[in-house]
Amino acid sequence: MTGLLNFFAQILDPNKINIPKTTADQNEFTRIFNVILAVMGALAFLMLVIAGFRYTISQGDPTRVADAKRMIIYTLVGLVVIALAATVVNFVVAQT
Repeated sequence: MTGLLNFFAQILDPNKINIPKTTADQNEFTRIFNVILAVMGALAFLMLVIAGFRYTISQGDPTRVADAKRMIIYTLVGLVVIALAATVVNFVVAQT
């Protein structure tokens, strides 16, 4: 067991791994993250518009109404997940 731990310790030694070093600073990361959030927000808005349009043209058909409502609910849940992810990432970035 000790031999296996030593093996992994040698593999994971940061001095022996040739991982490229990044030069991005915190402001650049924040800018990229904000662009990604804006794109996801725009897509969520587009999905809400499409779902509302589908709801409007459903003409009372129960399956089409249910599909449109489900699309609205899933989009809103996605927006909540995006907001929580943004909160977590901003918290972690602020701690560094």
